[in-house]
Amino acid sequence: MRRAGRADPLGFRKPIGSKFASLEVLVLSTAIGLVATFAAPWMESQGTFQSWRIVEWRTFWRGDGAFQLADIVAPGYQVPVEYATTAMQSTAQNLFAIGTALGVWHGIALVILLASGARLRLRADVPRGRVAVEIALVVLVNAVALVALTVLLALPSSLSMKVDFRAPGDLHTDSLIWSNLTILPIAPVLSVLAALGQVIAAWRLAPNRRRSTVH
Repeated sequence: MRRAGRADPLGFRKPIGSKFASLEVLVLSTAIGLVATFAAPWMESQGTFQSWRIVEWRTFWRGDGAFQLADIVAPGYQVPVEYATTAMQSTAQNLFAIGTALGVWHGIALVILLASGARLRLRADVPRGRVAVEIALVVLVNAVALVALTVLLALPSSLSMKVDFRAPGDLHTDSLIWSNLTILPIAPVLSVLAALGQVIAAWRLAPNRRRSTVH
């Protein structure tokens, strides 16, 4: 009888240690994917509103409007948004589509991990109520962490007055005009790499691989 955890010379038996390593990769990839997709900024938008200059580091889901506008306009006031070129608007829309797809992917991965963890806890005879509370706490902690990181990673954003002798009320432009859009590639690349890491880890954890396990 072979000792548990030793790899079969033919490569049929999967070492127990590799299962834990693959699970760790899956959890880590999901965490990185969630942060890179939902919290990290994907673009830097530069624009103007009346006599204000706006530089905003924003995630793909934040929308066209700058969140700094809350400092200079009344709450709930809808500011029309324009782009200097249609190419910039198209780029923002493409980033939104890509980010949405990756966000759904990482969200599903998180749900699968939570469901698997809940199933293991229930098999260990943990009461259903306690498992539900644990899952709720995990979701809450993740949500709080993502919100905090979203604020923290957007700190390079800025709002400043243009060199203009006229007061904002003397200007007749009520539209936020984005004049420049720069893609920040680190977060999108990390999100894609995290998705690839999830695929590789899930493939290694799959019970049915290309070759059957030899007992």
